[in-house]
Amino acid sequence: MKLRACLSLFIITLLFFANAGISFAHSQSMGYSAVYVKGNVIDYELFLDQRDMLGQFDTNKDNNLENEELASQKERIESLLQKDLRIDVDSKPLKMELLSMNMAEKGSTRGAVLQLKLTADEAIEQFNLHYNLVFEDAPVHTSVLLVHSGEFFYQDILDINKKDVQIAIAQPEIGSVLWEYFVLGIEHILTGYDHLLFLLSLVLIASSFKDALKIVTAFTIAHSITLFLVASGRIQVIPSWVEALIALTICYVAVENMFVQKAKWRWLLTAIFGLIHGMGFAGALAETGLPKDNLIGTLLMFNLGVETGQLMVLCLLLPFLLWLRRFPWYRKMMISTSCLIFVLAFYWLLQRLQ
Repeated sequence: MKLRACLSLFIITLLFFANAGISFAHSQSMGYSAVYVKGNVIDYELFLDQRDMLGQFDTNKDNNLENEELASQKERIESLLQKDLRIDVDSKPLKMELLSMNMAEKGSTRGAVLQLKLTADEAIEQFNLHYNLVFEDAPVHTSVLLVHSGEFFYQDILDINKKDVQIAIAQPEIGSVLWEYFVLGIEHILTGYDHLLFLLSLVLIASSFKDALKIVTAFTIAHSITLFLVASGRIQVIPSWVEALIALTICYVAVENMFVQKAKWRWLLTAIFGLIHGMGFAGALAETGLPKDNLIGTLLMFNLGVETGQLMVLCLLLPFLLWLRRFPWYRKMMISTSCLIFVLAFYWLLQRLQ
């Protein structure tokens, strides 16, 4: 009975994880607020998921926003921004100017990129940001806040419970900047449900720590190569296609798990697919705006953060999986789990191809 209870708990956990992945990717909307402070000027790049704007701005009701629809409603959009987005310096709101609006893809998400400019009377040393956009229609909306000023870098998450932040700009030691990117790498892997599901698919077939170590090492080396190449601008990729390919890699590994019983060559497959996942990591890192004067150090620390998050997950998962392998029903459980993984990954694939 205890063994069946453990098996049931594992399946329920996977189902909960899959449901959370669907919710995260498709019910909860994610935006970006990239703020660049230069002297007395703030350049603000705002990204809003088009799903959060359809109700107000989809004039032809085709569930898809186009640049023409945005342009025709510029005054309404400016009014919305003035009402729900504000930056104060010394308790005085800065005048906001909407420079441009364009539909674009951020990863697998289509949305509007709005370029804003705010100007103060003097050099900005600290400011208050009030963000209350789209929460009325989308209470689960979040916006990743990234603030840059020279070497200064700050990140936060804005949501319905955190609409106001106060930011004091101070030029940090280089070590603190690198630490921020290390933490960013950990956060990315721990909230990247597709990457975590890929790791689970890979190690389900591992029969020993040695097998798992070969798989993880191959994945690390491969994704590090493309992370550096894409993030440094040496190769260019289409983010939406990368996201779709990541889902496809999960589908393939899940199907292979149903027919292959040994992990002898899994490390080689992992290395090939790891190149694709590295491009995905690079896309997430690009959203932060990489510091050009310490690019290598930043990339190294972000990658180290990704590896740390990866190891944290595997250290919790592997002992449990290897313990389960001792029982005769493990193969059936692995096939059932792989079927669930395939269904979720295939759903992601269809969504990302739209």
